Amino acid sequence: MSNKKTDQEKLDAIMEALGDSVLEASDDEIIEELRLAGVDPDAEAARLKAKMLATVKAFRQRALAAAQAGYRSRLEQVDRKPYAVPKTPAARRELFSFVIQQPQYAQYVTAQYRDLENLTDNDIESYLQDLAELGILPTPE
Repeated sequence: MSNKKTDQEKLDAIMEALGDSVLEASDDEIIEELRLAGVDPDAEAARLKAKMLATVKAFRQRALAAAQAGYRSRLEQVDRKPYAVPKTPAARRELFSFVIQQPQYAQYVTAQYRDLENLTDNDIESYLQDLAELGILPTPE
C-alpha cells in the first residue's frame, strides 16, 4: 500500500491546520491579523451577527414562508378560475338579488348587502365571483 496522500487529503490537512491555528490564537492576535488585512473587526462582527440573526429568523419563519407561498398560489388559482357571472350589470344584479333571497344561501350573504340600491355594479360582480368561488354559482365548463 502506498503512503502517498491524495490532493483532497492534503487540502483537508491544510484546512485542519488552519482551523487549529485560529483556535489556538488569542483574540488579540486574531484582531491584529484582521486589521493588517484591512478588515474593521467591529464592522465585520456586526455584519456576521446580522447574517446569523437573519439566518435564525429565516429558519424560524420557514412555516410562515411556506404558508405565504401557499396563499399566493391559491390567490393565483382564484384569479385564473372562470366564473359563470352574467355579462351585463342588470343581469348580475338580478342574479345577486335572486341568490340572496334563497334561504339556503342566506348564510353566505351578510345583511349589510341586502340593500341592492347602494351597491355598485363592481360590488355585485365581486360578490357573485365570491359566491361562485364558494360553489354556489356554477362555473362554466
